Amino acid sequence: MGITVGAKSIVGKAAAGTSAVAVGYWKGLTYPFRGAKLVYWKHPGLIRFWIFPILITGLLISSACYAGRTTHEAVATAVWTDPTEQTQQRKELPDSGKDKPARKHIEAGTDWLAQTGHWVHSAFEILILLLVLSVAILAAVVLTNVIAAPFNDFLSEEVERIQTGRAGPPFSLKVILRDTVRTVGLEIVKLGVYLLIMIPLFLLSTFLPVVGQVIYSIFGFVFTAIYFSIDYIDWPASRRNRSMSYRFSLVTDHFMPMFGFGTGVWVFLFIPLVNLLFMPAAVAGGTMLFLDLEGSSRAS
Repeated sequence: MGITVGAKSIVGKAAAGTSAVAVGYWKGLTYPFRGAKLVYWKHPGLIRFWIFPILITGLLISSACYAGRTTHEAVATAVWTDPTEQTQQRKELPDSGKDKPARKHIEAGTDWLAQTGHWVHSAFEILILLLVLSVAILAAVVLTNVIAAPFNDFLSEEVERIQTGRAGPPFSLKVILRDTVRTVGLEIVKLGVYLLIMIPLFLLSTFLPVVGQVIYSIFGFVFTAIYFSIDYIDWPASRRNRSMSYRFSLVTDHFMPMFGFGTGVWVFLFIPLVNLLFMPAAVAGGTMLFLDLEGSSRAS
């Protein structure tokens, strides 16, 4: 009987732990949507803060997509010339008139190989396009975070005032300059870390079929979600002069809520058109999440 009761107790604790993990993840997932509800429906006057980052984001992402679309062919050709172009160049060389049948036979075989190479080259161009677009859009997002930082800081501070009923730490020109310099440094570091991890994973998925793609998909998704979760608690954390180690401690101490929040931001990011509107929701949601997590951390 004692063993049975003990086993039931262990199973009950395990089930409670699993339930808490699930609740933490799903609660974190709601924060971007709660942020959207707050800035778009409950307090529409906040548009004075978030309209400029949206315009900046739209301009930079459009420019990045245009740059990727217009340069990917040149990049692909610089790496590997289309075989059909090489064949055409050989055909344009002067013909001595000797051994014409043999030359036509060779050219027929060369044409077949060139056509096959052309299709492979087209697939290579698409791969280059996706890579260039990914880098360009990521760079646009990083630039947006830097340029839009003051507007997002104002929005985050106003969201904090609405949520807590009191103003956040005082905002001044000195603070905005300090936070802008810090933001540039943090974004460069975060971008470097992101590329340092994601580029090898991308290459692994390219040269190691199936297994590499599974690793890239799973780990890439988790890492990107955590990246977003840290990125969008930046403004309230910066106003309190919280260190990066403190922000990482929020991830280790509250992994599932942070992972859930990052997942919600990731979902916003990959929905066309909606991704232009997601930043204010993510800023508001990240501010709300930071306030709740810091409050629970201090209470414990």
